Amino acid sequence: MKRVLVTLTLLAAGLVLRAQNVSDLIISEALAVPDSTGIVDGYGARNGWIEVFNTSQGTVTIGGCYLTDDKTNLTKSLIPKSDSRSQVLPRQVMLFYASGKGSQGTFYVDFKVQKGSTLYLVSNDGRTIIDSLVVPADLPDGMSVAKFPVDAKMIRHATAQEPCVPSPGIINDSIDSKTKAQVMAEKDPHGFILTVVSVSVVFISLAILWFLFTSLFKDKSKQPKKEKAPAKKAGKAPEDEGVALAIALALEMERGGSDYAVIAMALHLHLSQSVHDQESFIVTFDKEASKGSSWRNKQLNFRQLPR
Repeated sequence: MKRVLVTLTLLAAGLVLRAQNVSDLIISEALAVPDSTGIVDGYGARNGWIEVFNTSQGTVTIGGCYLTDDKTNLTKSLIPKSDSRSQVLPRQVMLFYASGKGSQGTFYVDFKVQKGSTLYLVSNDGRTIIDSLVVPADLPDGMSVAKFPVDAKMIRHATAQEPCVPSPGIINDSIDSKTKAQVMAEKDPHGFILTVVSVSVVFISLAILWFLFTSLFKDKSKQPKKEKAPAKKAGKAPEDEGVALAIALALEMERGGSDYAVIAMALHLHLSQSVHDQESFIVTFDKEASKGSSWRNKQLNFRQLPR
């Protein structure tokens, strides 16, 4: 288990070191003899300078590395590692003044840039040359020698064949790089392609919106309404008639009286809407039909409800 942990730790450390390796640094530009337009250092002097570029996506600590113009003395000028500012951010540059006095500060080297010399960036081991840049002997004063990226990722660089206008502290772009607007202007000088693309985008957007509104937000009022079942008329339901008949038969069998049969029949007629009168809670009996019935017998204390 311990071996596995040690192995994983070493792999993680290796990945971190690889992500922040000094080998990702290059000497991107240098100027030997400045003119009156050259930049001024912190001491008010105009000197030559060396620019270092970080080609990686991680921060690289340059402290502990060396700059030199002598291949026989690779540790000629040490870049202090005690300064927290000696870190080159991703895709950024760091400028060193070649004043010949490294004691002036972290960003000063112990030699001056000479025409016809070769500059070297040496690793912190003092032996490994990370990158180099040749300063042409015929480099005009006030002009610099620079490297420019030859790929879109700005990893591989090549030295320009002609003297360049100095750009200290600024990332060197591709020599042949053009903005997207310039490329479009060359390909479509009359703007026809741009017009077609713009109109197409508008119509496609409208079509998408139309589809969304028609498919997701349909008007509910246009949907077919469910037809309601026709209401049954009161008294016409077969079950009502069956109940009335069942009551009449039960009363007749139980009591044997005609009065109950009359009541049941009246209920049946009422439910079937066949009763000739519409009074509430009143059942009308035919007097002739009720003769001989106990319905009109006063001795049984029957009374008629008031109308």
